[in-house]
Order: sequence, then C-alpha cells, then structure tokens
Amino acid sequence: MHSMTLEQLRATASAGGVKGVTLKGQGGGFFVEIATRSGQDAFLVKARSTEPRRFGNPTSALIVLRDVGIAVAQLDATNWNPDQK
Repeated sequence: MHSMTLEQLRATASAGGVKGVTLKGQGGGFFVEIATRSGQDAFLVKARSTEPRRFGNPTSALIVLRDVGIAVAQLDATNWNPDQK
C-alpha cells in the first residue's frame, strides 16, 4: 500500500481520483485508508513523513476529510479499542 500526504489527497480528490475512503480503527486511534481509481490504494501519512497519520477520534478525521472535499467515508471499527491509548 502506498502513502499519501494531505496535499496529495487534496489534489487526488479534486481530480476525481478517490474511489472511497475508510476510517480504520486500530488500537485507540483511527487511520485513513484511501481507495484510488487507479487501483493504487494508499494510507494518509503525516506531512514530510511516511508515518501513518493517526487520529484520536473519528470526528477529527472526518473534519480533515471534509476540508479536502471528501464527504463520504466508511468506518471500520473492528480493531478499535477506545480504552487503549
């Protein structure tokens, strides 16, 4: 799976290249997985890093996604544990 910065996600979304987004719970946080129309799926990373961007709650992730023009996302809380930090 590839990595994508917020600016890359913004550009891909505005070009219509995002097929879908999933907020994936892992431990006490959430990560953003991006399905692209080119078939090269990615995960959102921190700026100037390859480390996945972790959100403490899904609301903060949804705010970021809405700001880049993504209004629909799936939620996978299978491996989410709200008691874990």
